[in-house]
Order: sequence, then C-alpha cells, then structure tokens
Amino acid sequence: AQNNYGWWRIVNGKVDFSANGVFRNDYGWWYVVNGKVDFSYTGIGTNSNGSWWIVNGKVDFSANGTKRGHTVVNGRVTD
Repeated sequence: AQNNYGWWRIVNGKVDFSANGVFRNDYGWWYVVNGKVDFSYTGIGTNSNGSWWIVNGKVDFSANGTKRGHTVVNGRVTD
C-alpha cells in the first residue's frame, strides 16, 4: 500500500514492520526493509524463490551478466 510516507507491505490490514526481503504486489517484485519498499536500494535481495538483482527497489528481470561478482540471468542470481 502507498501513503505519503512510502510504499508498505500490508498483512491482515496492518503494516508488517518485520518484513524484509523481496515481495510481490500488483506492480512487480520489490525489495522491502522493515515493511517499507526501499527505492534507493540497488543490489541483491532474497526471498523463498531465490536471490534477485534489485535496481532502485524493484527486481530487474531484464538484468543479465555479472553484477557485483554474481552471475545474473533474467534478474535471478544463479550462483
């Protein structure tokens, strides 16, 4: 959910401040820290599906190649 303070992960109608990692909403897959999307983050984020290349808080599924020493294929970190 979005408000004047940012984008938040909501569970059962409340912000989940314990949420950390990569989560999905209607707009894509996002890197969340303490319940809030971190739009300033570029790097690797993880969830139960694996590790992902994040650019400005969003999984970049078009990313391929070597990113910070890791192999990335279609946004997924493969090593």
